[in-house]
Amino acid sequence: MVTKWSGELMEIDREKQAQALAKAQQSIADAEKKREAVRVEKGVQTYLQGKKDALYSDELVENLASYILNKYITGEEEAAIMVLDALGKSLCSDTVAIRERALMIISVFCEIILEEDFEEFREVLSRILVAWLKFEKEYIAGIELVSSQLQKIILRMLYSGQWHELENLVIILDQIVTGTIAKSNLIRGISSKVHENLAEPDILDKLVNVYLDENDDRRLLAESLLMHLGRHSAMFLVQKMIYCDNKEDRFALISLIPKVGEVSIPVLTKCLEEEPPWFVIRNIVLIISRLGDPNLYSIAEPYLIHKDIRVQQQVVNCIEMLGGKQARKRLLQAMMTVNDELKGQLVIQLGQIDGKDVGLGFLDLLDQRHTFAGHVQDDLIHKLCIKVKFYPSLRAVDALQELISERRERYGKSDKIALAAATSLQAIEMKLNGDEDPDEEKGEMAFADEINEAIEEMVVDNEDSSIAAERLAESAEDELFSVEEMDGLSEGGEIVDGFDETVSDSEEHSGEAIPYYSSQDHHLMVWSKLYEPMTTEEVNELFAILKPVSFQANDEIVVQGEKLRDLYLIDSGFAGIAHAGEKCEIQLASLQAGEIIGSEGLIEAVSWSVSLRAQTDLQVRVLEYSNYLKLVKTFPEITQKIEDYCTRHDVVPHLINLTGGKAKESISNDITIRTHSLLYDSTGELVENEITGSLIHVVHGGYCFTLPSYHEDNPEIILGRQVSSEVEQSDGSTRKCFGVIAGAGIYEKKDPHLYVYVKFYHPFDSPEYSCKSLEIM
Repeated sequence: MVTKWSGELMEIDREKQAQALAKAQQSIADAEKKREAVRVEKGVQTYLQGKKDALYSDELVENLASYILNKYITGEEEAAIMVLDALGKSLCSDTVAIRERALMIISVFCEIILEEDFEEFREVLSRILVAWLKFEKEYIAGIELVSSQLQKIILRMLYSGQWHELENLVIILDQIVTGTIAKSNLIRGISSKVHENLAEPDILDKLVNVYLDENDDRRLLAESLLMHLGRHSAMFLVQKMIYCDNKEDRFALISLIPKVGEVSIPVLTKCLEEEPPWFVIRNIVLIISRLGDPNLYSIAEPYLIHKDIRVQQQVVNCIEMLGGKQARKRLLQAMMTVNDELKGQLVIQLGQIDGKDVGLGFLDLLDQRHTFAGHVQDDLIHKLCIKVKFYPSLRAVDALQELISERRERYGKSDKIALAAATSLQAIEMKLNGDEDPDEEKGEMAFADEINEAIEEMVVDNEDSSIAAERLAESAEDELFSVEEMDGLSEGGEIVDGFDETVSDSEEHSGEAIPYYSSQDHHLMVWSKLYEPMTTEEVNELFAILKPVSFQANDEIVVQGEKLRDLYLIDSGFAGIAHAGEKCEIQLASLQAGEIIGSEGLIEAVSWSVSLRAQTDLQVRVLEYSNYLKLVKTFPEITQKIEDYCTRHDVVPHLINLTGGKAKESISNDITIRTHSLLYDSTGELVENEITGSLIHVVHGGYCFTLPSYHEDNPEIILGRQVSSEVEQSDGSTRKCFGVIAGAGIYEKKDPHLYVYVKFYHPFDSPEYSCKSLEIM
């Protein structure tokens, strides 16, 4: 018994001893933790005083990440940020060991915030690591791990919309990858891997959507990120551009892709290898042009012989935009290669350049005159006659003599080309004979256009053309050049498209029409929606028959009531339209580039319900009805394409005909107008908030409504204002549509309702809709 009892006592003693020992050890550990905490706190304070050597303490390095997090959790955010900022400075220390220890602490801290997803620390870490990446020039311990962690942090920030905070970091990564910031190959490779993995499709799609939204205040930020997210961003943007069916968005992407830089070139060339449609090729050539590197021309050059004239035009523009030492040679090659419709503008462009090779190129082209397309043959020969005089040579004399003999035999002495050739021949002979004083030579753009008019007047009087030329040579003091020679470049530096159009050719149009020279590419861009549904052949033929005419400010072009069946396409400038009647006065907004008028005559064969007058210098292209009939005879399908476009875009005159002539029963349903206190009632009091009107007519591109009260100031107040319309479609769905008030006025003084005409920015495919409310902005 004694033995058993003694053993139990001994076991109890051992347990108590163990417990006492454990308690003692815990006390020691707690005391040590307290002492460690004190030492860490002391080390942190020393470190914050600028003594970076404190990081040589292993104890401080092992505990500093937890220390920062504890400070944050206990509400001491400023203290936590202060330590992180100090670590950021240590990452840029000249001492490798200090940088490595600071990076070790940052790595541990990154792992903690990634695991717990502490969003608050992302901005601080991105700022610290931007400075470090710019500074670091050698491989140090921990760089790969931190780079991997950095990638995860950036992706989370991209997805959560913390774009402002990481913009600089993405830019720095891009600059390292592209070599703008010099780094070792090893660091550059690590950075490239991080950079490439950031461009996830979902992120790129989100950024593009923000960039395309002009009302999003993050648009410029999205643009910056897309520019610096590398080749995957370029690939995404190119694909987005190809499949984008919105013109404005497409142009925005075309403007953005060149900003991504040369990283987009492999993407563009790969896309071209897949033989995309003409419009994709055109857009890619435009992007190459904007990259600004003349060495890239080889990518665009093969498309000088593309079957679509719009692509050829873009390649010609590309030569000019890229410039460089080879530009002259390339323009000469293009002049001999492109469609005849484009050769004229290249003759004009090259005519601004000195050099024997240019003159030889003109003579080579003149030798091929019998092969020119019939509809441009005379115009192109005429341009060559005018330009060749600036490159005097015996070959030029022989060529012009042959041409003069040929034209006079076929068309008589008053032939315009023969006259131009004779004038140029005389100028060349004077230069070759040394009769011209070099000090008195003048540039093309300095010569007056009265000479051409004088020649025409003499021809009308049956005066022999050679005598006329001789008299002019004596009286004009070397002003031997006509207005056609003054074709030059547009203000934007684009290659211009010269057209030989005399005043007499345009007399059938009201107003004083004079020839104008406008960029064909500009025209094709302005009217892209008109041309896009057409085949290449239809585009080429339509463009060829459009007559370019220019009007001066205040020229009257069409008078209301005329039975004119020509269609007017405005390339540049502003035109005023007006509608007047015995019982009505309607104010109408100006037309500008990209707008069309005259479809009521062309399609409906009715008299013009409006008058048309140039408000500024105005450049238009006229589709004459006689040429239109020839066009549709060759291409019957083009009729519907032109008529559909006119129906959707030439809105206001059609609505006026409906309203004034009561051509069909009106809708007359109520429409709520939010006026924002813009309108006055018949007593002169402001109409606050809302007023109810009546919807009268709807068409593809807009609608007309009336207001029950009228004040004489109302039309002028609302004309040209943007509007937002709540539209109910035939399937019951609603849609917000934006447009402009294009007309306003009254029809009957005794019943003073205000008629308002709204024109949509984006017309409907069919007029199967109803407008329930409208906000005047």
